[in-house]
Amino acid sequence: MDSEDSTATSTGANEESRATGNNETIAELQGQLELVQAENERLRQEYVRAQQTQYRRTAIGFVVIGLVAISGAVLFPSAREILLALGGTATIAGVLTYYLTPEKFVVATVGETLTATLQSTYDTIRSELDLQGKPVYVPAIGADEVSTRLFLPQQREYTIPDANTLTDMFVLSEDPSQWGIAVRPSGAGLFEEFKSAAVDFDDQSTGEPIRVFEQLADGVVEQFELANQVTATIEDEKRCVLAVTGSTYRQQDKIDHPIPSFIAVGAATSFDEPTRISVRNAENRDFIIECQWGTSAEENWN
Repeated sequence: MDSEDSTATSTGANEESRATGNNETIAELQGQLELVQAENERLRQEYVRAQQTQYRRTAIGFVVIGLVAISGAVLFPSAREILLALGGTATIAGVLTYYLTPEKFVVATVGETLTATLQSTYDTIRSELDLQGKPVYVPAIGADEVSTRLFLPQQREYTIPDANTLTDMFVLSEDPSQWGIAVRPSGAGLFEEFKSAAVDFDDQSTGEPIRVFEQLADGVVEQFELANQVTATIEDEKRCVLAVTGSTYRQQDKIDHPIPSFIAVGAATSFDEPTRISVRNAENRDFIIECQWGTSAEENWN
């Protein structure tokens, strides 16, 4: 009995020791997790401060250049007009840069996560409703400033419905080939912001489509910073190819990716014609966007 009691006591002690060890391990891991979370928060704050500091240093640089130019206008009367113009422009740019410094910076992975969620939603909708046709961006009649809609046809061989039927989400016209759903594209909001900021944007340049696409490409790079470079080339009468380098978000071959969607909405709105986008990979580029517009191209879409 003494031997059994001793064994039981030893076993109990070992189990208690293991339990204590497990508790200590869990507590240690929790402590490490809290340290990692605190470090991540500190790094986020440091990143924001670094970005704001960079903006403000740029602003100070503009102001210094402006003051130097204005001072030079006093010393060099022959170049006074040019120096005053340069000084005034640099000073105003510095003031605007300082006061318009963003308070928050959205990490690229956040936007990419939101984009991936949107793609998953589209995939689910297409699967559940058995939508087989290729998406097309169609100018529609609506109250929105940018009324272009993304039409997802039900039939593989489809025809584009009348514009006034695209204001509803479910498009059920008398012709079954026009059935599908119509939604607001992800690029619509971007295009609205682009038009409000780009005062020189000419959305009536139907005779010069390259001008429209070059301005849209500048919007992607300069205004929204969604890519490092976008180069537009007109391939034929109603087809433009855009090469994208340094894209912020991946999954560019999915439905309604922000960059192709913005380009498509811009083209459909500017030319007032149905527009379709296709995306492919390419060497030395993140991807290639092919944009076709006009009803004459429909036979190549299906």
